[in-house]
Amino acid sequence: MVGLIAFTAAVTQPAKADSFKSSEFLTWKRETQAFYFRANVGMASLIAGQNDKAQGQCIDDWYYADETASEDYILDVMRKYPDYHPRGLILAAIQKKCGPLKYGHDK
Repeated sequence: MVGLIAFTAAVTQPAKADSFKSSEFLTWKRETQAFYFRANVGMASLIAGQNDKAQGQCIDDWYYADETASEDYILDVMRKYPDYHPRGLILAAIQKKCGPLKYGHDK
C-alpha cells in the first residue's frame, strides 16, 4: 500500500505540494474535512462511473458505507505523507480500494 500511495501522490502532484499540504488539511475541523472528502470522492466516483460503472459503484460502496471509517483511512494516509497535497492522497486511497482510474487509450 505504501508504494502505491507514494507513487500516486508523486504522479498526481508535482513532487510535493508547494502551496497546500496534508499537514495543513489535518488542522482543519472534522466537518470541513468531511466536506472536502465528499466533494473529492464524489467527483472521483462520478468520473469513474462514467467510464466504468463497477468502479464507480466500488467507490460509492467503500466511501458511503461508512464515511467515518473511510475518512479515518484517508486521514491516516495523510499523517504518513503530510507534505503531499490532500487530493493526491485521496486519489491514492481510492485507487488502493477500487483500482486505478485509467480510461481511454492510456489503459
